[in-house]
Amino acid sequence: MSFQKLIKTNLLLFIVIIVLEILFAAGSATSSYIIQFAYNQLVKNILLVFLLIIASSVFLSFLSYILSSLATYLFSKQTQKYIHSIRHKLISKYYHDKAPKVAEMENELNSNLQVLTKNYADQSLSIIQSGFLLVTSISSLLLMNWMLTLLAIILSVITLYIPRFTRQKASNATQKVVSRNSKYLLAIEEWFNGLEELRKYTAFNKLDLVMQKVSQNLETSFVKRKKVISVADFLNGCANSFSQIAITLLAAILFFNHQVTFGVIIAAGNFSSMILNCLLTITTSLTRIQSVQGLNKQIIESQKLASSHKETNTDEIYSISTHNLSISFKNGETIYFPDIHIERGEKVLLSGDSGTGKSTLFKLILNKLQPTNGQVIFENKYGKEVSPDYAEIGYIPQDGKLFPTSIINNIIMFDNKLKKLVKKAVENNDLSKDIASMPNGLETEIDLDTNNFSGGQKQKIILADEATSAIDSKSSYRILKNLVSSNKTVIVVAHNLTPAIEKLFSRKISLVNNKR
Repeated sequence: MSFQKLIKTNLLLFIVIIVLEILFAAGSATSSYIIQFAYNQLVKNILLVFLLIIASSVFLSFLSYILSSLATYLFSKQTQKYIHSIRHKLISKYYHDKAPKVAEMENELNSNLQVLTKNYADQSLSIIQSGFLLVTSISSLLLMNWMLTLLAIILSVITLYIPRFTRQKASNATQKVVSRNSKYLLAIEEWFNGLEELRKYTAFNKLDLVMQKVSQNLETSFVKRKKVISVADFLNGCANSFSQIAITLLAAILFFNHQVTFGVIIAAGNFSSMILNCLLTITTSLTRIQSVQGLNKQIIESQKLASSHKETNTDEIYSISTHNLSISFKNGETIYFPDIHIERGEKVLLSGDSGTGKSTLFKLILNKLQPTNGQVIFENKYGKEVSPDYAEIGYIPQDGKLFPTSIINNIIMFDNKLKKLVKKAVENNDLSKDIASMPNGLETEIDLDTNNFSGGQKQKIILADEATSAIDSKSSYRILKNLVSSNKTVIVVAHNLTPAIEKLFSRKISLVNNKR
């Protein structure tokens, strides 16, 4: 989050906010300044003038806070507009670059931005508001007596220096909260995705143990951050209390030396309270802002597109090959793949037992995983190695996703230009009978909560990796026959296929268990 970019979100609106805050500060200072005249009249027993000045002071104060509330509302609108633009950039980053896990994305798009809104944007407005009020209050003291002003300035400088003592600890504590919140969300994603399996094997105790551990870690980080913030607030409060007493005491000394009137003591007391409240707000806000510096840098970096300047290679791919390809996992397991070479237009069946790395090989080819050793090579018709546009390579995973919208939108993936091809796609994927049985046909909404489609129906829509695993053999044959009849290069991962289906392919590559 950049304050400069926050301003530029709507410069005119920000100018209006600044004007409102200036008027608020001027009105509040004037309200406190005229109090001295009221009490001077009270000393002279002129009650009516005293009441009129007090009423004027109350009215100015009331009007000032209305202006301040309006400025806060407008600033909130501007902040949310800026937050919306940050979310847009983050989503664009996730889409175009390698996205983190869902839990991490949720944490960035929601929790982290809420933390920044509360501890950066809102605190910035507090500093602006208190800054203007501080200037008008010190200026008002100058009109009363220069010594009061000098003391207020010295105390202000000392008080504003205090947040430096807790800055680093506050920042580290906030980073710890962010990190553990991300781990908590990740645990929810990883364990609750398998909730049915846990129920099946009555493994509640294990689930409860895991969730209690990550929850306790998160709670501990919240408590430690609150402790650091509380220490900072205590130091700020002590400094402000001392400063307020010092200004009021000086005003009293000046009164007894006949250098100021009695009303000045009262007004100086009010101004000292205002000045020290402003300083307390500023120091507290600075502590909050400094506490999220690390998180703010993280969000700024997360908005940058790593692939924004990459050139797309327009050469057509004529072959895919792998050489000495292997990948190692955190558990120490390594999968080694045979060298393969697939020419343009070939229809290849990739088979092998479970765990031999069929889907992993697909992900390596698509650059979704990085190999530990070896390489995947794409060549053009001249045998020259080229860098592919991976978005042009169609890949349908086994756990392909459907979106909570109509069937037709899931088929065309929100590109209305493809609507004219839907009828043929439905027929080719043996989906016509299923569509006809649905109340709204292609406009039938997919409900992810009630799961209103069978596994076979879903795979007919998505054509998943191991595409025919949930579809009957007759439909599988028709779908795969249509698929291999095109001039595209087709690689299908499957096992336990009938001989008739296997004959549809140019050749078969069998992976064996080659783990070490």
